[in-house]
Amino acid sequence: MKNIEYNRRKFIKGASGLVAGLGLGSVAIAGYKKEVIEKRVSGLSKIEIPENPLVLFDNFHNGNRRSYSWKAKFASAERAGFDGFELVRVLPGSDNWKEAIDLMPETKFKIWGMHWSSKSVLDNEVKNIEADIEGVYELAEACAKTSIEYITMSLSGNGELRGNTIHGSGSAKAEERHWQRAYKIMKAFDQACKKNNIRGSLYPHTHWICDTPQSVEKILNGAGAQTLGPAFCSHHWFANKNSDELDDVFKSEIMKRLNYVVLTNGKFVDADFLAVRFDEGVIDMAWVLAKLIEFGYKGQISSQGYGIGGDPYTSGKLFVDTVKALKERFRLYPYLWPLN
Repeated sequence: MKNIEYNRRKFIKGASGLVAGLGLGSVAIAGYKKEVIEKRVSGLSKIEIPENPLVLFDNFHNGNRRSYSWKAKFASAERAGFDGFELVRVLPGSDNWKEAIDLMPETKFKIWGMHWSSKSVLDNEVKNIEADIEGVYELAEACAKTSIEYITMSLSGNGELRGNTIHGSGSAKAEERHWQRAYKIMKAFDQACKKNNIRGSLYPHTHWICDTPQSVEKILNGAGAQTLGPAFCSHHWFANKNSDELDDVFKSEIMKRLNYVVLTNGKFVDADFLAVRFDEGVIDMAWVLAKLIEFGYKGQISSQGYGIGGDPYTSGKLFVDTVKALKERFRLYPYLWPLN
């Protein structure tokens, strides 16, 4: 097991917050010798800062003893500056589905997605595995008839996979029967996406069987997936001490198919963690974003807000504004590139 205090945590900045340095002027520039700036700029001249589309993963607006209509959700995300919107477990054919689909043409979003999950890897849920697989096919077919272009899939629930810590749960406790069920579900998901020309990805989540980059790779390979890509989620990656470091993650062959990224911050303990607003957690999001850019990722970046209280519009806008400000910092002040 890796030393959590040494590597993954080494980029936590104790004295400087995420927001510090976003608005730098001539005073800050004057603090650097001209030759140092020129050397660092020349070394970074070939780095391309992509315009990743930003997508709101729709769990900002539910819970906390209130809920929002689709009209209000879409308006909030659009006004906050998101380029796309991701529905979460909206059953095709339901009134909720029909209401959302009917409103889609009225928005300016360029990207639409869906998040789905199955609990059938668990012993007390395996009785539902065939129904879940049938539902995956129905979901992909229904999405293909709308503007929804991608589906992210998680293998949810913990049951017998729950341990006393994050790193002692999920894939760390999974046995062969769990893996075989995961392969079966993801093989069907892969086939459903391929048949309906839907972009699909496998979403890692703490405490569940797919919880680390390594478990994503194991399940996709075990399923023989041909079209699915891995998803990367900053908070779930960071929370699990078993997760490989990012340099190793991005060396994996499966990551060439990376097609979905979530950047969310958090506050962490061994047993669980709390998702927080983008600038409030302990993860150095500038560093993580720079690693993604260095890797060459040009796809969408989503943000999810499960458990984040307060005004969802404010939380969403903070994410959009901060990601854009970070990229502007990288462009205007390349000597502040986190990977120097």
